[in-house]
Amino acid sequence: MSRIPGWANIASLALRFVLFAGVAVCVLLAGPAWAGVIYVRGDATGAKNGLSWADAYTDLQAGLAAAEWSDEIWVAQGTYKPTTGTLRTVSFVLEAGVGLYGGFAGTETERGQRNWETNVTILSGDIGTEGNAEDNTYRVVVGAQLAVLDGFTITGGNAYASGSSNYGGGMYNDNCSPTVTNCTFSGNTAGGAGGGMYNSVYSSPAVTNCTFSGNTAGWGGGICNDSSSPTVTNCTFSGNRADYIAGGGMYNSSSSATVTNCTFSGNAAAWGGGMYNSSSSPTVTNCTFSGNTADYGEGGGMYNSVYSSPAVTNCTFSGNTAHNDGGGMENFCGSPTVTNCTFSGNTTGGVGGGMYNSNTSPTVTNCTFSGNTAGGDYYGFHGHGGGMYNWNSSPTVTNCTFSGNTASGGYYGGSGGGMLNDESSPTLTNCTFSGNTASGIYGFGGGMDNYSGSPDVTNCTFSGNTARVGGGGMHNYSSSPTMTNCTFSGNTAGVGGGGMYNTQSSPTMTNSIFWDNTAPSGAEVYKDGATTPTFSHCDIKGCGGSGASWDSALGTDGGGNIAADPRFVDPATPAGPDGLWRTSDDGLRLRRDSPCIGAADPAVAPQRDILGLPRDSTPDIGAYEFYAMPRASADPAWVLFR
Repeated sequence: MSRIPGWANIASLALRFVLFAGVAVCVLLAGPAWAGVIYVRGDATGAKNGLSWADAYTDLQAGLAAAEWSDEIWVAQGTYKPTTGTLRTVSFVLEAGVGLYGGFAGTETERGQRNWETNVTILSGDIGTEGNAEDNTYRVVVGAQLAVLDGFTITGGNAYASGSSNYGGGMYNDNCSPTVTNCTFSGNTAGGAGGGMYNSVYSSPAVTNCTFSGNTAGWGGGICNDSSSPTVTNCTFSGNRADYIAGGGMYNSSSSATVTNCTFSGNAAAWGGGMYNSSSSPTVTNCTFSGNTADYGEGGGMYNSVYSSPAVTNCTFSGNTAHNDGGGMENFCGSPTVTNCTFSGNTTGGVGGGMYNSNTSPTVTNCTFSGNTAGGDYYGFHGHGGGMYNWNSSPTVTNCTFSGNTASGGYYGGSGGGMLNDESSPTLTNCTFSGNTASGIYGFGGGMDNYSGSPDVTNCTFSGNTARVGGGGMHNYSSSPTMTNCTFSGNTAGVGGGGMYNTQSSPTMTNSIFWDNTAPSGAEVYKDGATTPTFSHCDIKGCGGSGASWDSALGTDGGGNIAADPRFVDPATPAGPDGLWRTSDDGLRLRRDSPCIGAADPAVAPQRDILGLPRDSTPDIGAYEFYAMPRASADPAWVLFR
């Protein structure tokens, strides 16, 4: 029965009917309109009728039993268990349309006066022998439609049984969408899925300002979403674990969760330490994935499996680890969209330190890959693609930076410091590869290694990359990349091809610069006898220029080639004084006396350069079109200088 103060003094049944009718109309129009308060306090000594703090129920189950639609239940600090007995199937079952609020000291007159952080209110599943999880309740809380759970710590659920009792140790939601706010789910377990929370078919709870820590399950240690689409905002997932399968922090199956402003740290699973998506396309925005581990498999920070195409925006993946592949993220047979994200310091024992793409076509835009590592054992074939590894994939990569990544595999590994493309044909535009290293014994392609594919690379720079063997900037093996308006400068190889190393390949280079790269053999470009690269309208140090003086050891002279100093603004500082790539002070821009100005082939030159500025009708060789400085800081227009 509703506990509305003064209700007993209302004698008129007609008035009572009018009040109830009004509440019903409000409910239909706007959901629950909280009408009465039921008080629960474990140490209350009064009448125990729930009408006040003094007369509060001491048993939360009694408060739930008394509640009706639109009531609020206020619960004072302390620990509450679903039963005083040992029956493990007993849970706190929320009431539809009822708000359950914890965090009260037991003196408040308004809900806004409570402090759930100070007045810790615990819903515990430890109903049997204290500290022995084996006899705990299966589920601590069971959700209900339009119910509210706010201000509690949910702990000690142990859903380790048969059937549905194997899911949702902390909270179980089945075809309902409660609102869960300001809650902590910790130390809960599920033998199946959803240690902290399990959302079953058609459940879309709103989960806000919650913490999921130290929960364990077969899959979905923190949260498991099964054909559900929750909204998860401002939440923390830390130290959760999926023991058997995947998704240490969160597991999504046929679900489209909306995850915003959340942190996933220190979670672990076989696959997808932070998050695992199967046939799911969540929207993940402004989130951090750090220190998560795929300790037996792949996708340390995030794993996107078959038919998953998440939209990942403004997220950071740092310090995540995968035993096999994809330290930061792995994408398999899906088409994720990754925008404005940073992948830094991620590590894999296999391939793809920052990102691994397999049979997929992701769109990666405005992202940074820095300091990632692909390692591997000494005799293994692993350790390729420090920043990104693509296998049978065609990602579209735009405005991205690959810097300081390392491929450090063993005897057969260690190629593609920035990126390795294996039977892949990515499209790369306006990207920079700098300071990447291929350090394996057979390390090729410090910046990029292409194997049996046809990458399309436009307006990209390769500078300061290093390969232990060949191709400081780029290595091509049985590959036919198309390079347009690219710049190779200051790259180094231990054996050959400081700028580019070509083996059994037929790359096409147009409007590109190769200058001041270093290697014992073929400082700028090296090719073997089975390779037929073609250079047109390129500036290559020592090439002799087009015509009779052309050095045929480089490849085929397509005409328009020159061998004059390109006159970079500051090649020793390629990112410029601000240290930021693709900004107006970049050191690989051209000086006004550069011979590359107006020397490119306009038929193939892109309409804009690496900075996004329009090219002239007589465009320039290299990634940067020559422009004078901006006219004014308030004026974004640049003056094309000729």
